[in-house]
Parts: sequence; structure tokens; C-alpha cells
Amino acid sequence: MSIAKLGYLTTPDPGRYVFNFQTFGSDELMKIEVSPDQMRNILIDGVTLMLRQSFHRVPVTTSTEETHERAEHRA
Repeated sequence: MSIAKLGYLTTPDPGRYVFNFQTFGSDELMKIEVSPDQMRNILIDGVTLMLRQSFHRVPVTTSTEETHERAEHRA
């Protein structure tokens, strides 16, 4: 498997989508045309994957001491 050094999408005509990429160690720009259905899948899966990685879960603490401290600060 290769890693892309550069990757971007273009639309040469309405309804046509081209994925352009260049791999590390190569000067050649590769171009692959993808169908509208493939483009939809790429976008849906890509957004889902990126959103899943962007969430930073905050640990929930349930210690009794912290609960009492919060209650005291509210009073």
C-alpha cells in the first residue's frame, strides 16, 4: 500500500468526479474517475470516519467526595 503525498478531487464536467493523487516518492500525478454513487459513498464514509475521530470523550467521575464538593459550591 502507498501513502498519498497529495490528494484532491476535481469535477471536469457536471456529474463527473476525478480523484487526483500523488504518492510519496513519485512525481507522477495519478487520476481516477469515480462514479457519482462511488463519490457519495466516499463522502459519507469519509465524514463519518473523521467525525468519529474528532470527538474527545470526557471521563465521567463518580466519586462521592466530588459530588459533595459540587453540592457545597452550589449552596
